[in-house]
Amino acid sequence: MDIDDIDDEMQEGMDELHLLIILFAGQVWRGATAEEAIGHIAKYGELLAPAMAEQIDPAAGSKAALFRIVGRAMWNNLPQPARSFRLMKLLEPGRNDPCFCGSLRKYKYCCARMPDFPIVPAMMLEGLLETMPRKQWGTLAGSSVGRDSVLQVVLMWQQEDCHEKVAALLEPWFKGEGAIRNADAELLDMLLESYVVLDKPRERKSLAQAAIARGENVARGIGWQRIALMEAESDNGDASRHALIEAQRADPDNLNLGLLEVHLLITAGNAAIAQERAKYWALRLAKLNDPDLHDQIAWLREVVLNPQAAMMQMTRKGGDGSIAELETLLAGAPPIACHYRLEPADGSTGPFAPDDKLGKALKDWNAAFPSNPPGLTWMSTWNEAAWDDADAWLTLLGEQPLLWHSFEVLDDLVIALDGRGMSWVREELIPPLLERALALFNLVLEKQGAAQLKCEWGWRENRPALRLLARKAVDGMESSDHGKRDAAFALMRRFVEQLNPNDNHGFRTQVVAELLERGQAAEAVTIAARYPDDLADMKYTQALALHVAGREAEARDVALFALREYPKVGKTLLAESPRKPRKGGREGYTVGSNEEAWLYRDEYRPLWEKLGALAWLEELARKGG
Repeated sequence: MDIDDIDDEMQEGMDELHLLIILFAGQVWRGATAEEAIGHIAKYGELLAPAMAEQIDPAAGSKAALFRIVGRAMWNNLPQPARSFRLMKLLEPGRNDPCFCGSLRKYKYCCARMPDFPIVPAMMLEGLLETMPRKQWGTLAGSSVGRDSVLQVVLMWQQEDCHEKVAALLEPWFKGEGAIRNADAELLDMLLESYVVLDKPRERKSLAQAAIARGENVARGIGWQRIALMEAESDNGDASRHALIEAQRADPDNLNLGLLEVHLLITAGNAAIAQERAKYWALRLAKLNDPDLHDQIAWLREVVLNPQAAMMQMTRKGGDGSIAELETLLAGAPPIACHYRLEPADGSTGPFAPDDKLGKALKDWNAAFPSNPPGLTWMSTWNEAAWDDADAWLTLLGEQPLLWHSFEVLDDLVIALDGRGMSWVREELIPPLLERALALFNLVLEKQGAAQLKCEWGWRENRPALRLLARKAVDGMESSDHGKRDAAFALMRRFVEQLNPNDNHGFRTQVVAELLERGQAAEAVTIAARYPDDLADMKYTQALALHVAGREAEARDVALFALREYPKVGKTLLAESPRKPRKGGREGYTVGSNEEAWLYRDEYRPLWEKLGALAWLEELARKGG
């Protein structure tokens, strides 16, 4: 780059020193000698860097002399393209030698009194790369360029989110069939990380495999680490653990493996094991007494206390801007307010209808957010696509806080968080969204005089609200916290007894079983009686409820009906060690199938055992058969 190439817009967009570096590097790239490049800076420095020029003490020397010193510092720190990108430093004159500026004075009385300038090779290398055509960047691979300078430039680019530049610079370093040296292992890891941000899974996997095949031990370890993470992302737990073991074999002294092991354990849902391993790694790292390991040790200790909170902390620090922004917006959401209209009739709320203001805001939301509601009564579709352009809807959510009063928006957010695929993010952000949904639901019903009415699933407009409440009930029932479980059960029972007696979500058997667990057999019988023509799970549980309540004749009739109509369930329930079916699951099964029988046994046999009713059922099966 020459002085003629620098226009006003370019000059305004760069700080003065960087502008001089670009000018200087451009001169050298085109073949200028040291004296020519330094003379160019001495000539035009004051024009391009007036603020720097104003800082010169006139008693110390001329402005041209200052910029000549700047030029010498640039030359001494510039990787020279003509010398395989080595540094070629100029000789410094002795104190009594003539000064290099041409003043004919001794150096100690002339430019030796000028200030030094904090110019380092990484600054000059970045300027040189901005000057060079990108197709020439590959010439740095295999050259004598300082690895530290390359690392610093790449780190700056990654911090500035310039990952395309990182890939363009580093890809040539790892092409071909040559060995990937340990000296280049950190650059390898940086390129792999940029592939993550650029969403290039094929390139990432190919490079990781190349590192495993052609790398020295440290590079090979990095390749295995990346494979372990990729397998974990694909829920291939066994393959992920195998890759981690191989990484440990390749580079056993790599302290990052401790964090990776703990991370993978938490991701795989093995929180208890993760806590034990975190304790081990925290002690091991602490013994090294290395201040640089302080943050890693602190994080591992946080895992010991709360694995999910520790992972959320890592997510925040890892620069996941969309999650952090959503968390901030949620924390600042306005207090709930009713923006729905209801027209109750025949004991039902009727459909939820947003008022005009909320309706208008929802039109904007639907244009910005790629909604993907689940079918039937499923509670999520894992909407990953929502994050492809999260800035659009996050901005809208910030600009229109009215949207926080919408069940549709809350439902979309919960499903999008499921799609994010990180359990710790879900555990941190979904519960407050569900809590807000329940509070909003109760407020709407109260304001519209419908607190005791049904709110049926048959109305499509009601489904976002009911889906959120059903999710809250299901999640809460899985909690080990007694208070949360009690609240969840009350909500689940409310579904069955008030809100949606048709029980599209299939809560009724679980409610009856929970009442029996809590010693409320009479109430369990009452609820079960509401579903006289139900399927196997309810018929068997109804028989159990009647038996525990002491209503033996009715219990016997219902049990014999269940044993006759659904024999596989009874046989599997009573068997000591039945074979688990290979197929099927809670997402769906065929009535009368082995899967149906296994699922009932898996869920409710402990209750039958606790209530001492298996022998009773077994005797009925024997006599009734």
